[in-house]
Amino acid sequence: MKQIDLTKIIKKYTSGWLALSPDYKKVVGHGKTIDKAISEAKSQGVKEPVLMRAAKSYGPVAP
Repeated sequence: MKQIDLTKIIKKYTSGWLALSPDYKKVVGHGKTIDKAISEAKSQGVKEPVLMRAAKSYGPVAP
């Protein structure tokens, strides 16, 4: 499986939750809570987003 470099699309998010498109190509939702991130994703037509926590730093090691 090919590695996916998410740093370009997530680096501006330093807190809360991110909802990513299923192909991992864009952030389709962001919020302080999971529910908010999912709600934003669904409003963009993404029924099952990939969820992850935003981090203060996206260095070479995952938080």
